[in-house]
Amino acid sequence: MRLAWAGVRVSALRMAPAVLAVTVLASGCHVPGTGAPGAAPGRVTITVAVVPGIDNAPLRVAVQDGLFRQHGLNVAVKDYQSLGAEFQALTDGQAQIAVGDYADFFYEQAVGGASLRLIADGYDAAPNSVAILTLPGSGITTPQQLQGQPGSVATPPAQMTPYSAAVPYSIQTLAAEEVLQNDGVSPSSVNWTQMRAQDMIGALRSGRVKAILATEPYILEAEEQLGAVEVVDASSGVTSGLPMSGYFSLASYAHANAPAVQAFQRALAAAQSDCAQRGPVQAVLSHLTGMSMRDAALVTLGTYPTSLNVGQIQRVAVLMYDSGMISNPVSVSSMTSG
Repeated sequence: MRLAWAGVRVSALRMAPAVLAVTVLASGCHVPGTGAPGAAPGRVTITVAVVPGIDNAPLRVAVQDGLFRQHGLNVAVKDYQSLGAEFQALTDGQAQIAVGDYADFFYEQAVGGASLRLIADGYDAAPNSVAILTLPGSGITTPQQLQGQPGSVATPPAQMTPYSAAVPYSIQTLAAEEVLQNDGVSPSSVNWTQMRAQDMIGALRSGRVKAILATEPYILEAEEQLGAVEVVDASSGVTSGLPMSGYFSLASYAHANAPAVQAFQRALAAAQSDCAQRGPVQAVLSHLTGMSMRDAALVTLGTYPTSLNVGQIQRVAVLMYDSGMISNPVSVSSMTSG
């Protein structure tokens, strides 16, 4: 059984999407073999920096199916080990677009690390796609029982945002802490410890930690290998469907290369529409995550939006500001225009 995300300022998170929604990607199904109106002139090359994962599966589908070529683009996907390395490639000009955690990229925007343009929404959470899990028989069956545990809750290490035990530092910890707060649990009462995602299952098995905050495919692995059970599902209630990651460029690049950016948006939108069906996603997951085809069929997937809804994504920036992760508000609308 799996649980869910909740939490921040309810009034802020429930602001009407109709007020702030701005569609910058055209939705609709891609028909293989059809032409692409308004393709960028010539054959433009774009390098996209990624940390391979479920969130960027449509990017691989678009390359594999030739959707970028149909829109006049040569797109090269370059893998990095961390978001920090990815961001450095973007700011150094080694990549023109980077894909990653909204919390990290919005943090860089807020502190002046770069002037960024949000190109596309990449991946939104679904129920059970991010969760705090523990072992059966651990004695922890409710969120309240996570408070003050001498054995900590493992989370992936901070990347571009500074680590603080008191302040969230990633989109996952941001959501989890809001859920805990919504359940009456003070986030400061939970003992968090940083650990590589691939090491967390072993730490839970050995008892080094009492619980883990995980995403797919680690949720599935923990359930299958350890019989792990969820205590908190970080994607329900007021954080249901929370945007998790997006595609960013430097604002200067987007301004100087508007036709290429628009062509990229159209091709990616077609791929994300195709990925509404599990088949295309499952076909690339073994390359992205190393999981088997069987596991690719079982993991919980979020959604791949075919349009960019400013109001929805602004929820992340509001959560970050209210939690103290950033001290300067981020306006998502200003990152999608101008």
